[in-house]
Amino acid sequence: MSLILDRVADIWRLSLDSGSTTKESYVQYTPLNNTALNWQPASAEDTVVAGGAFGQTYIGFTTASGILEGDKLVMQVTGEVMMVRGKSNWSSPDLASHTELLLVEFETTE
Repeated sequence: MSLILDRVADIWRLSLDSGSTTKESYVQYTPLNNTALNWQPASAEDTVVAGGAFGQTYIGFTTASGILEGDKLVMQVTGEVMMVRGKSNWSSPDLASHTELLLVEFETTE
């Protein structure tokens, strides 16, 4: 069984700013550029767990490993930005090995 991964995202990760021991900012995490994934609207329960809002919380699926809670996913085609609020790794004889991500639309102040 395989997953339909119809979106491509770049991963951004918090990193200490150069010359600072306290200030962080998101930088593109190049080992995870071009990550294929799929996402679907989250259930009411997952929305509550993520601290998200209805219509702004999603469950994502990918076969890539190494994505962490707190990472940002930036969709290459649309520019949409999602924050990873949780993740689970799945592997069983009935399913393709994959990572399930709890995603919330990222709010910017720009």
